[in-house]
Amino acid sequence: MSSAATSAASNAANIAINAAITAAVQQQRDALIAHFTGHQALSPQSAIAADSIDPALHAPLKYYRDNGVIRDAGSDRLYLDLDVLAGLKAKAKRTGRNVLITVMVLAVVVVAGAVLLVLAR
Repeated sequence: MSSAATSAASNAANIAINAAITAAVQQQRDALIAHFTGHQALSPQSAIAADSIDPALHAPLKYYRDNGVIRDAGSDRLYLDLDVLAGLKAKAKRTGRNVLITVMVLAVVVVAGAVLLVLAR
């Protein structure tokens, strides 16, 4: 296999691994949100005990607590702030769109540069 083919295969494998990791992380985040919505823990008055959360969901719990989506209601009880969650999702959508636009612009620049190099020969 040529160096270029090996590099392409390696890149494809890395992309697949990253996609799988991203999907697993999102699945955990969704499970945590479902836990809170399933218990109607959407306000300080309806907060749930922190120890009722599956330890496997502690990574997304930390992420959402750090971003203000999961809030402390006192007495080791937590609740989901839907407004903050909506804002976080909107921000992620904007960021993703901006990254996509940037990648597309860079791709056009690279292709244009390659065409100019070929024509200059």
